[in-house]
Amino acid sequence: MAYAYTPFPYSPPPGLITPEPRHPVVIVGAGPIGLSMAVDLALRGVKSVVLDDNNVVSLGSRAICWAKRTLEIFDRLGIGERMLEKGVTWKVGRQFHGDREVYNFDLLPEPGHKYPAFVNLQQYYVEEYLVERAQDFPDLIDLRFLNKVTDHKGHTDHVELTVETPDGPYTLETDWYIACDGAGSATRKRTNLPFEGQTFDEHFLIADVEMETSPFGDHDTPERWFWFAPPFHNGQSALLHKQPDNIYRIDLQLGPETDPKVEATEQKVVPRLKQMLGDAPFRLDWMSVYKFRCAR
Repeated sequence: MAYAYTPFPYSPPPGLITPEPRHPVVIVGAGPIGLSMAVDLALRGVKSVVLDDNNVVSLGSRAICWAKRTLEIFDRLGIGERMLEKGVTWKVGRQFHGDREVYNFDLLPEPGHKYPAFVNLQQYYVEEYLVERAQDFPDLIDLRFLNKVTDHKGHTDHVELTVETPDGPYTLETDWYIACDGAGSATRKRTNLPFEGQTFDEHFLIADVEMETSPFGDHDTPERWFWFAPPFHNGQSALLHKQPDNIYRIDLQLGPETDPKVEATEQKVVPRLKQMLGDAPFRLDWMSVYKFRCAR
């Protein structure tokens, strides 16, 4: 069943009517990083305002593989057990060349750990849990959806923000401004601070499919499978993960000359998926074409 993207409520901020007092911390971006920062600050008694230009969780599964150390941090923030309960636990990965298994690994061979090597869980669930956790601190976390930061000016002892809302613009002052607004950060663009690192040439297709029949066949234990030159996707690579709700992540290498706009269409994606899944019925839940980027 498809995830219900229920909008979060919008409330006109007080700054539309009268100047607000300077805030200790303003965070832009209500994704996993921004919300985690707000909760972590609240646990230390620090107030924050969280601004986001949207009013729903992220569309599509996006980040799904949450490692043990990340789960331990989320446990401290108060959502780790919810993630473990909802998510798909795995620790074994298998690699294939064609249809032949050539290597496998176990990321957590010894018992006795509170959290597993990995939990697969769609990012929209993690954001939902973090929003609900943030709402446990009404006196410390001020969540403001449909509040888009359009400009900021740094001063000697504070930062001044211009914020656009459905009811018009207003300004905020803050001692600390924390930019958690993602890979396309508008804050970084305004300050000419690009992410430094490497972007790889290859394009990859992410496709989330809902299936009652597992593409792992009769292999019941959730694992991570990776293929070089798979028989269903000649000359490229492929990756397969299981997620909750009978959703499976399929990641297919497409090559450097791919046109993302052309490839991210059902007319292109569905035939590729049928090469892998055969005649098994499935519902396409989400798709995206991306390049791998390692930068900070």
